[in-house]
Amino acid sequence: MLACSRTHLAVLALLLTAPPAPAQASDNLYKITKEGRAQQATRDRNGTPTLYITVQFKIERAADGQPALDIPKEEIIVEEDRRRVADLEIYRPRAADPLTVVLALDTSGSMAKDRKLDEAKAAARLFLETLHPSVNCGLILFDHRLRVAEPPARDGTDTASHRKHLAKLIDEAEPLGGTAYLDATAKAVEMLKGVKGRKAVLLMTDGIDLNSKATLPEVKRLAQDAQVPVYTLGVGDPGKGEAVTTVLVLDRSGSMAAPAAAGDRTPKIVALHRAAGQFVTLMRPGARTTLLPFSSTVATPRNFSDNKADLKQAIERLKPDGETALFDAIFTAIETLEAAKPEGKRAVVALTDGIDNVSRRRVAEVIDRAKEAKIPLHMLGLGRAKEIDADVMRRMARDTGGQYHHAASEEKLIQIFEDLSIELHDDGFDHASLTDLAAATGGKFYHARNAKDLRLYYRELAEELQTTYTVTFPSRRPQHDGTSRGIDIFVTRGGLAVSPRASFDYQVHGVVVPKMDQAIYLVLLVLLGGLLALPAGVRRLYRFYGGT
Repeated sequence: MLACSRTHLAVLALLLTAPPAPAQASDNLYKITKEGRAQQATRDRNGTPTLYITVQFKIERAADGQPALDIPKEEIIVEEDRRRVADLEIYRPRAADPLTVVLALDTSGSMAKDRKLDEAKAAARLFLETLHPSVNCGLILFDHRLRVAEPPARDGTDTASHRKHLAKLIDEAEPLGGTAYLDATAKAVEMLKGVKGRKAVLLMTDGIDLNSKATLPEVKRLAQDAQVPVYTLGVGDPGKGEAVTTVLVLDRSGSMAAPAAAGDRTPKIVALHRAAGQFVTLMRPGARTTLLPFSSTVATPRNFSDNKADLKQAIERLKPDGETALFDAIFTAIETLEAAKPEGKRAVVALTDGIDNVSRRRVAEVIDRAKEAKIPLHMLGLGRAKEIDADVMRRMARDTGGQYHHAASEEKLIQIFEDLSIELHDDGFDHASLTDLAAATGGKFYHARNAKDLRLYYRELAEELQTTYTVTFPSRRPQHDGTSRGIDIFVTRGGLAVSPRASFDYQVHGVVVPKMDQAIYLVLLVLLGGLLALPAGVRRLYRFYGGT
């Protein structure tokens, strides 16, 4: 017979010796609703690293379903493995209790679509208005960079005036660039380090993180260590992860050595280096592209690549020289995509600063080939309008399902390349990452399919942050042994339980290692040896009796 591990025996002993739970009252006065999952963190306790568990829950009156914010701490009972926990840190929500929140809002270029940013601004303002005046707030506005990083008000600063300042910053936000919500979250958590009372980060985004230096595991660990729950809100539809393959057709003719406009000092070729490099930077993981530079002749395209560093170095090596064979270059780009037969989304992005003057191919031929291959042509004109055949480029884009853009300056060119990269690569938010980030830190994930629903979710978040109880306690079993454990929370009054139990199950990090006495190991070895010897014994018996 196999024996249980010592850990399991210890658990069984605890259960058998646990004191009886308080008797249940005839009527339940309260209902407890758990919020998120139990969180684990190792903290120093009297010089010893100790495993602490944190759970969040709401208490509502059974009669009317309204939040019960006046439950005395001594009436809230917490049990771990059915044994009462004595050393509790309980946060009981009250208007006067300190609460600090940092809003992290996505202002990337994709937020301009369907007026998502306008709705997000209105929702964020409503959130600030819904919070109690004592709640302290910070703000981060981000795209692929942190555009605004305004920390919570310092001691002595009027929170009302600080909140008006944040609302003004939100109103002034403009959609631009890519998405770096992990960097934004890391910065928000950093703002809350050392802040007393309850803390939380509210992250809203509509896209996939293409640009953060911080990784998801790093941000989760940072928030867990700081005991900051992250509430995440995804806007729109989750990303499908569709593959994206593009060809960058880039003009390097002699005219690219000149500035784009009379007042500019930057040569157009340098502006192209920066703008096309930004297109590559904003490519999502797994997307591939190749460069097809052209002047009088068209370069031989390389293999499609997702190596951003190599691609950007190749762009920076482009030097101006020769004439403009735009149509030949685009035709070659279409053939390149067709030959590769990539799955998913395909597109050609072509830039020129002049009129085609040496191509063998004609406009109609290029358009027909693109339509046959179902490849959209995104056409970019750089420089003075009179030096660009805008009508022809507009026709090429329109007839193939692409877009035409004119950039009269380096700044405008960078913005166009950024917007195109976002449109091609950002097909929705990363549902898995946002859900994981919220669950791992004790927050919650919300999905607003329509941006108009943001106000509802922000109001709900404001109410939740001000009505949620938080309990933290040192685990009765501090070993990181990988075992599952149970937490029960209920309300008592006069020695009777006046609410049903709310149960949290969690598993401690680590590996379950069974421990058995040496005698058991010897018995198992003997049994194993007997099983191994059994076939040989059967054969001997067969030969003996078979031979008689």
